Amino acid sequence: MTGDGGSRPGREAITGAVPAGARGNGRRRRGKGEQPVVPDTEFTSYYGQPVLNGPVWKVPDIPAYFFLGGLAGGASLLGAGSQLTGRRRAATVAKVGAFGAVGGSLVALVHDLGRPERFLNMLRVMKPTSPMSMGSWLLSVYGPLAGASAATAVTGLLPRVGAAATAGAAVTGPGVAA
Repeated sequence: MTGDGGSRPGREAITGAVPAGARGNGRRRRGKGEQPVVPDTEFTSYYGQPVLNGPVWKVPDIPAYFFLGGLAGGASLLGAGSQLTGRRRAATVAKVGAFGAVGGSLVALVHDLGRPERFLNMLRVMKPTSPMSMGSWLLSVYGPLAGASAATAVTGLLPRVGAAATAGAAVTGPGVAA
């Protein structure tokens, strides 16, 4: 009963009534008992906001940054392996490919950030818990090594510097690829 003397439909219990589906012998059948009172719930988040935020990056930039970084890191390993096994032509092609891919990766990252100053701003602090910070630092270390490796392979000048740059690019390449 409500305060105004009216009734609430569907809320009164009728005593002595036999539930629907029950047999006359007083036994209840399993699965045919009481119906749930609480309706099925539908999940909604706080203030109607999505639970997970969507990506904020521009569609071609970050995937291109990841792809080209992986390509560059792999090419540096191939270049170092080719150089160690005496395959100079294959080493040169791999080193030049690695340098081109890391250049494209850097362009995609800077384009996503909007301005080149933002990339330089990311290099002010090295934060090991931030993938973006570590990726920027790896890219800034790996890029010049890959460039020096490619330049010495193409020109043939400074072979010891080229060997050191190739080794450095091969060491930092997997980090860029990952």
